[in-house]
Amino acid sequence: MNVIRFSDYRPDVSGTENTLPVFEQALQECRKQSGCEFLIDPGTYLLRDRSAVELFQKVLSLDDDSENAGTIFRMNRPYAKGLDLSNLSGVTVSAKGVTLLCEGIMEPVSIIKSKDILLQGLTIRYVRPPFTQGKIIDVKEGYYDVLLDPDTPLAKGASNCRIAFWDVTRQRLDPDQRRPENRNEIVAPGILRVHASVDHKHVGNIAIIYHTFHSRPAIFINESANVVLKDVTIHNHPGMGVVGNKSRNIAMRGLRVVPLPGKKLATNTDATHFTNCRGTVEFENCLFSCQGDDATNLHNYYYHIERIPEDPASAYLKVEVTTHSQLQDSPEEGDMMEIVDLASMNVITAKKVLKVENDIEALRSFVTFDSPLPEFEGEIAAVNVSALPSLVMRGCHISTHRARGVLIKTRNVLVENCTVEETTLSAIHIGVEKYWDEGPGSENVIIRGNRFVRCGYGGSCSGVLINCECEKPELSRVHNNILIENNVIENETELPDVIVSGARKVVMRGNVFSRPKEQAVLCKDSERVVFER
Repeated sequence: MNVIRFSDYRPDVSGTENTLPVFEQALQECRKQSGCEFLIDPGTYLLRDRSAVELFQKVLSLDDDSENAGTIFRMNRPYAKGLDLSNLSGVTVSAKGVTLLCEGIMEPVSIIKSKDILLQGLTIRYVRPPFTQGKIIDVKEGYYDVLLDPDTPLAKGASNCRIAFWDVTRQRLDPDQRRPENRNEIVAPGILRVHASVDHKHVGNIAIIYHTFHSRPAIFINESANVVLKDVTIHNHPGMGVVGNKSRNIAMRGLRVVPLPGKKLATNTDATHFTNCRGTVEFENCLFSCQGDDATNLHNYYYHIERIPEDPASAYLKVEVTTHSQLQDSPEEGDMMEIVDLASMNVITAKKVLKVENDIEALRSFVTFDSPLPEFEGEIAAVNVSALPSLVMRGCHISTHRARGVLIKTRNVLVENCTVEETTLSAIHIGVEKYWDEGPGSENVIIRGNRFVRCGYGGSCSGVLINCECEKPELSRVHNNILIENNVIENETELPDVIVSGARKVVMRGNVFSRPKEQAVLCKDSERVVFER
């Protein structure tokens, strides 16, 4: 294998100059060769982009309301890339002991239209953490004061979209989280006053101020195949950690999405998120802690259907919810799509896609099926079940973060020998969420040999939640063939260990519940729920 050394393009690896253009130059050589190794010498490499820095300054400023949580992540917006691993084939990126130090809001790693990629040993973090953290030193009626950490300074009051609180006694997130208005100010050097009401119990706790929900992900994998992330670490990022879209076979081995020492936030939202993928998504011995949302979410989208009266076998399909990739989602010719009743999300029939014409400006696809769409009184939608990856998660540890540990909306799933502890919602959620147009119902799911510790203290349930969030959940039967086996659930709440609804054929055996089965498990609106010894 031919070796391309970064040091040949930048001999001085100890300097503090911007290395972004040097990476671009070296990776151009990698694109000319397939089956090569790109070797980056150990060290910290500054990535600075002027537009990315300006964007971060706007996000932190109350003087400019043009950038906020709802507008920073939008379609067709130019953005800065760090390590651009696009259009590569058979490349190993060896980055043991390498840290990308990002300045400004950017996409640190882009893997687009590449195949057979191994990225190993890389660490990602920011010069100034993309959130603000500090100790709550005083609570009064109508406001509270926060002593800011020295490495998250503010020159004046900053925009924020969420404030979370870290309970220093329990050493975990408090379920109390706020979305305050941007009414805050610097009242003394290093002290931010937030004009909002909060419980006096938070004196001495840590405030974590989010300035964005989403931005470009830390690692974006799009239209790529056979990508392995090995021993990669993400310490902080103003959006999701790893996002996979329209890709096949993604493996994460030893991936760590964890905060820097002393910090209580890693990624602002999901640690990992996969949409419209195929093949297998695999996690092995990964560690997730203190992210702002789920450790992972795997799903496809429900496409809303606009019928064409003169051609009952054709329709316009569109995803109404803004996607996580900020790219149009569309099926491919030959895909199978399930047609569902949007009220209950139950499957009516399945159709094969014969033809696809994408209208990128309108973000919709003209699709011709192999037979006419069904006549149906209610509203129907379509979901592409050919673009559902199987999930394998083994030996992972998920802890102390907001929302669910593993959110499953796919088929052929194995989650085993994992520990999920102190997530604010359920450890495992097998669900359909109509609000986000995310699904479909899951099938052939095995949850085996895991330990769920004090999860769900913010609501929901502690261990496994199976449900369908829609207009008529009592009619839903969207999940099928689920095995919950040999798990240990340690529940500190009065909520159930397991909730089953909207499902057919659920088998539970060998689990250790926190209380008698009759109290630990709630079953409703389901069929063939079986308990075995």
